[in-house]
Amino acid sequence: MITKEVARMVHNCYTEIEEANKMVVELKKSLNEKGEFEIKDNWGNTRGLELHLPTSMSGATIKKVPFKLALDVISNHIIEQEKELDRLKEVCKIQLQ
Repeated sequence: MITKEVARMVHNCYTEIEEANKMVVELKKSLNEKGEFEIKDNWGNTRGLELHLPTSMSGATIKKVPFKLALDVISNHIIEQEKELDRLKEVCKIQLQ
């Protein structure tokens, strides 16, 4: 039987991949006619991409993260999650024996 912990890990990988793909779609939609990144918040204000460390005591944030860098990070994250799914597939095979 596949353990609850392994099943949770598989679910988390799939969720991360789905969310990352949604982010890529949203980023691509945010390019204007000039090929410039333009995203608006809930109030219609133009915003840039940000990188935030929520565990930091100071709530450290980098603003104006480049569009290309964001796409590279998201793409790399998808690749790593797919590798983890492959590893978990092997774990599942062993647990099912």
